[in-house]
Amino acid sequence: MFWMNTSTRISWPDKNSAMVFMAANKWYSRVAAGVLFLIATMLCITLLGVGSGLFAAIVILMMVGSVSVLFFPFGYFGSAGVAILYLCAVTLELVIH
Repeated sequence: MFWMNTSTRISWPDKNSAMVFMAANKWYSRVAAGVLFLIATMLCITLLGVGSGLFAAIVILMMVGSVSVLFFPFGYFGSAGVAILYLCAVTLELVIH
């Protein structure tokens, strides 16, 4: 979402104040996206090892990009919907594992 926020072609009317600020200052939005990606990659490497962690990080990045391009323009899920889906997925992972 932070990286898509820097696009001039894609905009949405109900941006919160933080996203509006980051859209005006694209550097902040890109740094936030990069830092979140690095944190997620480090967590994948820590949990899965170097090879499979890097592979998982790339697969997850492709999946998140595909899902955001697929669902975001249609407005199926907002930020709250994505957060709820994430919490459900984490809960299922903890219960199953």
